[in-house]
Amino acid sequence: MKRIEFDKEYLELVANLPDSLEEYQFYLGLKERRIFFNYDVDTTIVNKIVYWIQEWNREDRELNIPVDKRKTIQIYITSNGGDVVAGFAAIDAIKSSETKVETIGIGSCASMGALLLISGHYRKAYPNTVILLHDGSMAVQSTSKKAKNTMNFYDRLDDRIKQFIVENTNISKELYTEKEDEEWYMFADDEGLSLGIVHEII
Repeated sequence: MKRIEFDKEYLELVANLPDSLEEYQFYLGLKERRIFFNYDVDTTIVNKIVYWIQEWNREDRELNIPVDKRKTIQIYITSNGGDVVAGFAAIDAIKSSETKVETIGIGSCASMGALLLISGHYRKAYPNTVILLHDGSMAVQSTSKKAKNTMNFYDRLDDRIKQFIVENTNISKELYTEKEDEEWYMFADDEGLSLGIVHEII
């Protein structure tokens, strides 16, 4: 079996072998401004996506690199979704990035994972990437009044999701309203492309 040669700079950084090849892959990706996001969406997304987008933007500004000359940030996404609030933190970072952010869908981009895919300034996917859009889910255990407040907030959150999708794809308000109570599955090279969820099939 061929011995794996780890990057010397990385070994100096961690002072020992990485815990896994996935950790090492993530490190190598960062050197090329590539983030491999193969997780459920939760608060770790702040470190996985938000931190590095901000850091690379800061680096480009300090070097006075014109926006059109900056090295593109690429985010490879395989995710079955998760926390909507945490996901919107990543979306805000992507949308506000002066340095171009390209999202690439791999395997499955479902629920919040689909919204992350849609947030890219330019979006790509493999032909058989599965995209799932649907409304949010919730469970409430509280007093009647507090439960109503929580449900009201989630209604507002669903409105933001709808607005985000309509503004960033070819999906009309009417079509979204028609589909919003469904589990709306699609392949990237079919509806994903025609509805403007992705711009290009790899």
